[in-house]
Amino acid sequence: MLAKIAVRNIFRNGRRSAITLMVIVFGAVALILFGGYRARTFFALRESTIRGRVGHLQVYKAGYSKARSQKPLEYGLDDPAALRKEIESVPHVKMTAAQITVMGLISNGEKSETFLATAVEPQKDRAMNNQRVVSGTDLPDNESDAVILGQGLAAAMNVKPGDYLTIMTTTVSGSLNAMDVRVAGIFMSGVKEYDDRAIKLSLLGAQQLLQTRKVEKLLIFLDDTDRTEAAHAEISQLFASRHQALEMKEWRELAPFYRQVVALYTGIFGFLGLVVFGIVVFSVANTIMMSIFERTREIGTLMAIGTTRARVWRMFLAEGLAIGVLGGILGVVIGAALGALINHGHVMLPPPPGYTVGYPLRIMLNPSVLLPALVVSIVTATISAVFPALKASRMKIVDALGHI
Repeated sequence: MLAKIAVRNIFRNGRRSAITLMVIVFGAVALILFGGYRARTFFALRESTIRGRVGHLQVYKAGYSKARSQKPLEYGLDDPAALRKEIESVPHVKMTAAQITVMGLISNGEKSETFLATAVEPQKDRAMNNQRVVSGTDLPDNESDAVILGQGLAAAMNVKPGDYLTIMTTTVSGSLNAMDVRVAGIFMSGVKEYDDRAIKLSLLGAQQLLQTRKVEKLLIFLDDTDRTEAAHAEISQLFASRHQALEMKEWRELAPFYRQVVALYTGIFGFLGLVVFGIVVFSVANTIMMSIFERTREIGTLMAIGTTRARVWRMFLAEGLAIGVLGGILGVVIGAALGALINHGHVMLPPPPGYTVGYPLRIMLNPSVLLPALVVSIVTATISAVFPALKASRMKIVDALGHI
């Protein structure tokens, strides 16, 4: 009965209710669009960070993370083949990839530059798909002296695919070693600072250059990011049962940029939520207060014929709830439609700080985005009706009946 009366009261003054509904709908749409953008950004950044750079987990020799040694691979993994076989036997492990980080000088005979190289297994690196080849080819499988250069470094060295360069670094024994390499291709990651110094070469080539058979670390990729903690526990138990001196880190520890972005967007979203909350509260409260002023004599009549103050309070509270439900539903429908339209509109955003390429605007539309917008609309509209409802229920019957 209260719900029926509340809905009728909403439509008694269509213009004022329409304005209030517009405010609620605007708030819900804003929450959906920004919340969906935030969720999609977090998801895309998380997956690109994991699958393109750090993996879900990384395994090192014990002491690696605290080491301050200047010798390459002093804390390298001695038998990576046997270790990866054990790890890949764990459920939900999709792939492991060995890597080595190499630093040194690269020269074209006339000019030298410092470089930061990542030695990878070419086939698995292509599966990670963490760069875009802009010239030439990707890293070949069976060519240990082939490399691909970051776009900025290639420009600085004035080279093109097919040219030869010399790279020089320190071996595991501390001596200097050099190797002539062929530029197979030029790639772009989107991060200018990285592309200005980046080289990728095959793992075999790096081991020849460093004069070792060790690898620095193993990257572990799972079939589902949500299984990271469970896989971490299971692999740690495997290491402990076999008394292997190894340490492991999850992707969250290895991705400070991701954590910073999450913290930034969470703060912005929280502020936006407070603004929307305030707008909706004052708008709905104003609507119901105006309704009370216009219906003062009606309220007095209701109480005169025996309607309790508690029932009057519930009646106006139900009105706020009803307008919140109606506005929330409309907001979710319109917000979802706008989000779908944006997703199909191929809108490109400008590059973020530190990047050289933009990225498409995408809105994630799932229950974790839509339901909070609906709940916030209903809760704020209901809360905003509490004070006006109390004011209506505390009116004196004589004053209310005499109100003009």
